[in-house]
Amino acid sequence: MRLLRGILERTPAPEGQLTAGSGDSAALFPVRYRQRLVAELKLDAATARGLMRALLDACRGGDECTRIACLQDFADAFRRNALIKSVQFYPYLRCALEHDSMAMMHFNEVQAEAQRHVLRIEAILVEYLGAPWDATCRRRFVSDMARAASLLGRLLRQEESTLFPLYLPPDQYRYLGGPPARQNGAQAAG
Repeated sequence: MRLLRGILERTPAPEGQLTAGSGDSAALFPVRYRQRLVAELKLDAATARGLMRALLDACRGGDECTRIACLQDFADAFRRNALIKSVQFYPYLRCALEHDSMAMMHFNEVQAEAQRHVLRIEAILVEYLGAPWDATCRRRFVSDMARAASLLGRLLRQEESTLFPLYLPPDQYRYLGGPPARQNGAQAAG
């Protein structure tokens, strides 16, 4: 058993997975860290922005079918991105920050505001994708899409500036055992 445990402790884990030798961090992080998650979320955000621009461009034209197609494309990308955040990004941050009361308080505030933006955008999407188009929908469509674009911009800016920098590997959070590993190595060398 000792031989196997020693091999496991010296064997690097695949990206984002904790090894048996990870000790306390495995218990603190039930949600897997993904090294490329923030880069993927930024790419998804750029895609959502591009699809929103296409939707707003379609609003300037008179073709209702193009508007609906652009709205559906945006909705698919937006919902995919929101799902990834709700299943992977936010749960990981919640676990990572739970022992830092100030960071957790800030995280909760920003996440609550982000969630409000997501729900408002989703309500607009449901209204136009889930119901028949009547005269009222046609009349309000452009202004509602402009409002959704504004909410999307605020949501993405807030997450990119405030939350994405908080997404770190488990060993980078200070409360797990003092300063990050890089600082410990520097102190030992000095």
